[in-house]
Amino acid sequence: MKLHEKITVYRKKCGLSQETLAEKIGVSRQAVSKWETGDALPEITKLKSLADCFGVTVDFLLDENTDEYQPQNNVKTTVFDRLVNWISANFKTYSWMVGLALILIGVYITGIGIIEFLVVIGMRFLPIQILAVILSLVIIAFGVLLIVGGVIIIKKTKKKQ
Repeated sequence: MKLHEKITVYRKKCGLSQETLAEKIGVSRQAVSKWETGDALPEITKLKSLADCFGVTVDFLLDENTDEYQPQNNVKTTVFDRLVNWISANFKTYSWMVGLALILIGVYITGIGIIEFLVVIGMRFLPIQILAVILSLVIIAFGVLLIVGGVIIIKKTKKKQ
């Protein structure tokens, strides 16, 4: 397999778009596209970054006689390792989704806190009621913090794009 084919295959194996790979390597999306079509070759300094991004060696990328990477130390990557790699590679691209998820979770938790607060206030006074009120206020505050955090993440994501 030639270098340009390996770049395409391993980019897709890692779940990266051309744009995300370009950001990680420090080049344009068009440069990655040219590498994948074979119209251009990556600079020597970019090969190490590509190899690190794909979890392979530079030797493997340049060796046209090997199609499948075989780690020298025989360390197997777990599904969790691949998930962590995918998340870290795509966080910039999909961080608005994280912000949206935080907002939705925050709304849910805040709603539960408000319902609990209203139920506790409606009960006849018991000594334990004070603790229940404090707990419901803490739950509401936590939900609001999640909402604010989600809004901040979405706003920062919008500014970068």
